[in-house]
Amino acid sequence: MFPYHVHKYLMGAIAGTPDLFEYLLQDMTEDEADFRPDPERFTLREAITHVADWDEVFTGRLMQTLEDDYPTLVGLDEGQVAIDRDYAHADWKAQLALLRERRLRMSHLLRNLNAADWERTGNHTENGKMTIADQAVMVAVHDNYHLRQIADFRAAYAAQGKHFAAL
Repeated sequence: MFPYHVHKYLMGAIAGTPDLFEYLLQDMTEDEADFRPDPERFTLREAITHVADWDEVFTGRLMQTLEDDYPTLVGLDEGQVAIDRDYAHADWKAQLALLRERRLRMSHLLRNLNAADWERTGNHTENGKMTIADQAVMVAVHDNYHLRQIADFRAAYAAQGKHFAAL
């Protein structure tokens, strides 16, 4: 189990993600939501849809690890899921609301774990042995990856507009 201050920081990061997404995406236009400065990465519309979708996946894995002894946690092809669920046409504002709803559920689940629960383990098909604590850290770093993406893509979009204004 994490020391108390680490647990407190981790829970704060996980619970606070919807607020950070909303803040970083405020006043985003539809054109900006679909801007793709990196062809290998999701647009911001797709990214927020992905994060909201993956919250359900992460919570499912947490519950599976709590309920079963050393369950198999199946890895998913995020690119294929994005195609199958049509992330490119999702309502990103509705996805933000869905993320908030799902994150409340996950936060409640994690806040009610005892010390032994945090050490329960599953076998992720891509990442190997993962405790509940490992899975919670994965959620936080996954969030951070996409928060950084939002900041980078919005800056690139703004710079593109400045470039065109100078012409």
